[in-house]
Amino acid sequence: MKKLLQMSALSLFVMLGAFLIINFTPTLASAEEGDSSSTEATPTQTSDESTENKSPYNYTAQPGDSYTKIARKAVQTYGINNNVSLSQAQIVAAETFLTIEAGSPKLSVGESVTLSEDAVKGAVEKAKGLDEAAQARWQKYVPYVDFNTNNVGQSS
Repeated sequence: MKKLLQMSALSLFVMLGAFLIINFTPTLASAEEGDSSSTEATPTQTSDESTENKSPYNYTAQPGDSYTKIARKAVQTYGINNNVSLSQAQIVAAETFLTIEAGSPKLSVGESVTLSEDAVKGAVEKAKGLDEAAQARWQKYVPYVDFNTNNVGQSS
């Protein structure tokens, strides 16, 4: 539990700093076991079952997951599926763009999250277009990010 709290605090610190870089103040929350709160639908989320079954970016939140972690997994999956190479700084930027676009929703364990192909592609393209100075600013957060998303959000 202590390790989870430390990781959550670190994730919050990283996200807060990232948002400050782009002049936003977010609310970041992790999925908590037994949390039954719901989120409003956003442009990157959908509950339409036909879309969920077609999207490679449909995940079910697991304990400790956050929207940012799920967005990170979607960005990495997009890169693999589309042979797009991103630096770790660009991944952090793209996941942050997606999280901001969604309104930094709080997730409940078991909640289904679908990020649209267009939203992920747009965030990746925006991150790929960052100049060197912007990438250097995002690079500051890379040491605090766990890029292993194997246990983040079970694919639905």
